[in-house]
Amino acid sequence: MGDFYEMFFEDAVRAAQILGITLTSRNKNDPDPIPMCGFPWHQRDGYVARLLRAGHKVAICDQLEDPAQAKGIVQRGVTEVLTPGSVTSDTFLEGGANNFLGALWPRPDRLGLCLADASTGEMKLAECDWSEAPAVLARTRVAEWLVPEPVEEVVSPKLEAALLGLGGARSRVPVARYLDASRPPSRWSQTVADAHADLPLALAASAAALDYLDRSQGGVAAQMTRVERWSEDAVLRYDAATARHLELFTPQPGGEAAHTLWAHLNVSVTAAGGRRLRSFLERPLASIAAIQARQEAVAAWLAPDSPRVAFRDALRGLPDLERLSARIACGKATPRDLGALRDALLRLPGLQGTLGSGAFAAETRALTAPPALAEKLQRALTDEPPVGARDGGIIRDGFDTLRDSLHELAHSGKQWIADLETRERERSGIPSLKVGYNKVFGFYLEITNSHRDKVPADYERRQTLTNAERYVTPDLKARESEVLGAEDKLKAREQELFTTLREECAVYVATLQTVADALARLDATSSLAEAAARYGWTRPELEDSDRLHAEGVRHPVVERLLPRGEFVANDVRLDAQHRQVVLLTGPNMGGKSTYLRQVALLVLLAQSGSWVPASKAVIGLVDRLFTRVGAADRLGAGQSTFMVEMSETADILRSASSRSLVLLDEIGRGTATYDGLALAWAVTEYLHDATGPRPRTIFATHYHELTQLSEQLPRLANAHVAVKEWGDGVVFLHRIAEGPADRSYGIHVAKLAGLPASVIERAKVVLAELERERTVEELERACKKPRREAAAPAALPLFDMAAPAEHPLADELRKLTPEAMTPLEALQRLAEWKKRYGA
Repeated sequence: MGDFYEMFFEDAVRAAQILGITLTSRNKNDPDPIPMCGFPWHQRDGYVARLLRAGHKVAICDQLEDPAQAKGIVQRGVTEVLTPGSVTSDTFLEGGANNFLGALWPRPDRLGLCLADASTGEMKLAECDWSEAPAVLARTRVAEWLVPEPVEEVVSPKLEAALLGLGGARSRVPVARYLDASRPPSRWSQTVADAHADLPLALAASAAALDYLDRSQGGVAAQMTRVERWSEDAVLRYDAATARHLELFTPQPGGEAAHTLWAHLNVSVTAAGGRRLRSFLERPLASIAAIQARQEAVAAWLAPDSPRVAFRDALRGLPDLERLSARIACGKATPRDLGALRDALLRLPGLQGTLGSGAFAAETRALTAPPALAEKLQRALTDEPPVGARDGGIIRDGFDTLRDSLHELAHSGKQWIADLETRERERSGIPSLKVGYNKVFGFYLEITNSHRDKVPADYERRQTLTNAERYVTPDLKARESEVLGAEDKLKAREQELFTTLREECAVYVATLQTVADALARLDATSSLAEAAARYGWTRPELEDSDRLHAEGVRHPVVERLLPRGEFVANDVRLDAQHRQVVLLTGPNMGGKSTYLRQVALLVLLAQSGSWVPASKAVIGLVDRLFTRVGAADRLGAGQSTFMVEMSETADILRSASSRSLVLLDEIGRGTATYDGLALAWAVTEYLHDATGPRPRTIFATHYHELTQLSEQLPRLANAHVAVKEWGDGVVFLHRIAEGPADRSYGIHVAKLAGLPASVIERAKVVLAELERERTVEELERACKKPRREAAAPAALPLFDMAAPAEHPLADELRKLTPEAMTPLEALQRLAEWKKRYGA
């Protein structure tokens, strides 16, 4: 409305709170005034971006006619609808991350998924079972979810469970928008359509996504042609809990961005390269051939004669061709976008020159763009085209004859008006006379009141001010008509030429996308090489085995945050035949959790195609990575810390396979000691069981009683974090050694944390008393289990109690059999007796 965008009624109330702007009202004297708020038109994008980040949709309503020419109320209409998942402008986007719209199509047995990025033209199609859905949906950041409405009653709780805890706005879409897709969208090529015809649920989701984008953008989203099938079997799968525990992209609450792996791995020099590198980490590979192909691409950048430094220097500042191409395809490109395209195309020959024709010959060919397009854009566009197309300044002199003649006419008229001020000052003898312009009166001559007696007779008064009068002359009005008419025609002609130029660029979108894809890939792989060279990482060996042997493993983030050389590297050795489960004991602050995380990151980086922070690594391919590290609750979902811990552990036990890697930290600590020990014991046996999943496992625990399992479980080995006692304190060596730890040193850690001396001394007294009472002797003896490799039949006694006949609990102890109760019930019974009868 004029120079402002305004919001009214409920929109104004909500927006004022979100944006922190003043809420006022219209018709203030009415009994029921209309709430109102707004901001200047040139600040629109900043405010809209904040509304989008808050999860809202924004409809832009513009003036559709010149207010000066309007009769009555100015005609206005919605010209654009912006939603978190459908925006294409860089103003609303994070350069180094995709902005996905996630459309879901749920059925009772399976879920169809389409991830569509309107800013790049990418579409990812996938189908999965409900058991896989939470991990699939959580692995990629989504800005907005499209959920069908209504859905079948049997499906609704599954869908809500899959979406639980995920970020992104939610939009409900009528089911009819999905069911229109009886076949692949017509905008896809036949080859693409045939390749995805076996994904009917994903195709239904894609129909909803495309329909939503078409309606949001006010026309066909023609950029959405880059379609890819996502298969879970092709990637190393990890769930949201693992990403959270490892701090891949987001720090733990209270942490900093520098604590994430992404902060150190992302050394890309372009936004598109950053997005591609992020996708490597979000979807690590699960095929040795695919991993080795990516490793070869990284190795080429690390060769002594590689052009890595020169190429990365030449690539810096290159416009984002991937997103430019998408905006051109859907008709959203601005004059400045075409200027950026021109600049990018003109830099391609230089980039090809840095790559040469050796190891990068294929990539050099991929960076070939139509030379005619670059030449035409260079001839047509000014050096710095404006953002908008309405106000001119787009087309270079000499490109179009009609445009040049209009420009000359407008320019000469403006010059005549500019010279008028000098001529009229001389003619009238008024030194303070000046020429001005406003939208209401056009051009005018302004004379202060003190010189009114000198006003020439041919001046016509137009406006009276407090201290001056404004006049026009017949010649001035005639010239004004010529100038403004020529300017309007010039702007219209430039807009017409720009629109034609943008349509010509759209013809080359497929080629531009090919070039953009190659640039993103080159930036991502060279970034992996740069990280390897910068941090001293080595190339891992991937094999089709159950081994995980690595020497000198470091945590890629912690190592960077400590002074150089202070991080203590450790080895890791796992294999399914002899050392399947490693039970890791040791004190708090000793480094157990860091060790678990660095092993997980070692595998994740290796299967992303990256070099790894280790002196040597041989890794048998991992299909799933599970971590249960750290403690957190989900109050919003009504889950305590212990419930979260048990839920994540249950997911691991359900989903792990012999190819998986499981890293557990302190299972059972969120409940009573005996309950926790019982659960940790049972989980360890389950993971080791011959008929169970038997994944490679490292289990860090403070339950020292578990270390006795090495006597009964042949593939379980004990390891501990070494500590050196020094006087009345301890020194944490952060070194992993063989064998169990003998103490937890919890009181020493408490002393380091600053607990009062009286508390520390009292704790020592209580600990000594508890140790003398041998508080868990019965439990340790009760839980001894005969060694056997075969699966335990239901009737195998878990407890072998040799109590004397006069023992007061002799009769009760004889009832502790598998026929009478479960092992957990038996352990709970023992705990109750210990509490009632003492040691």
